[in-house]
Amino acid sequence: MCAWLKTPPRRWASWAGVPCPWLDSHLSPRMLSGLQHWALGSFLAMPAHDPPSELASLARALARETQRREWHGQGQTEREETTISPETDAGSVRSEQPEVSATEDPSGQQDPADGLTRNRQAAARATNLTELQRGIEACRACDLCHSRKNPVFARGDGSSGVTFLNLAPGAAEEACGSPLAGPPGELLDKIITQGMKLSPQKTALVSLVQCRPPEDRAPSQQEVELCSPWFQRQLELLKSRVLVPLGGPCAGSVLGLNPDLQGLRGRIHRPEGPPVVPTHHPRELLKTPAAKAACWEDIQLAMEELGLPGGA
Repeated sequence: MCAWLKTPPRRWASWAGVPCPWLDSHLSPRMLSGLQHWALGSFLAMPAHDPPSELASLARALARETQRREWHGQGQTEREETTISPETDAGSVRSEQPEVSATEDPSGQQDPADGLTRNRQAAARATNLTELQRGIEACRACDLCHSRKNPVFARGDGSSGVTFLNLAPGAAEEACGSPLAGPPGELLDKIITQGMKLSPQKTALVSLVQCRPPEDRAPSQQEVELCSPWFQRQLELLKSRVLVPLGGPCAGSVLGLNPDLQGLRGRIHRPEGPPVVPTHHPRELLKTPAAKAACWEDIQLAMEELGLPGGA
């Protein structure tokens, strides 16, 4: 028998000459007998300088194995046990639980009020557009974060003072990373370059909702509200002086009014913040070319507000 297993009455068992009270307090006579038998087969070659902590860990493993065999012999179901290696103390073993992001509710359900508060705080911390874009990419306030491929951020530097607004990106916008893409985007660029005599880069184009809704549906009111801190902070950092919402739904969301474009366009709205000049969405102009004249009237109102030549 290994010398370290001899446990005289009322004395501590020892390991390499070091007292090990854990053995006396945790091993029954039957367990000790099993440990002695196991030692002959498994620990005989173990170097004598191994620390007592390793013995304690190994003895714990033996105790579990002995109990398992006893229970099995009595017809009871074997229990699954966490394996403890000689290098791991039992107190350091943790149950495996999935990590939860600080921005997500463990249940997977988001509290809209909490999401809006987090977005406001994160948006306020952004000191430039790059920081703001990183915050938008990390946003998990609504379910759009699960279906989107990537958020669609603002285009242009807005140095002319005019910012065009789109309601939400679609598949084409998500694919190219611009708030307005395809033929509608090309038509808007023509309005800017040929009508306003500006470079598109000197204007700004921003979406009220930064992530594409599934199947290009219209965003819900809650999605618009949760995204509003990102949208508002973009306008602040761009130093927008005139806003031009494209289409009735976008204009209605910005102004908090009925989204009937005919009742909104043709005049300058002056809510708190930059003046707002609603006009037709380029997509509508492609379907109804006759509406281009009315759109140009609206653009001239915006140009006049900015002090640009050619304004109304």
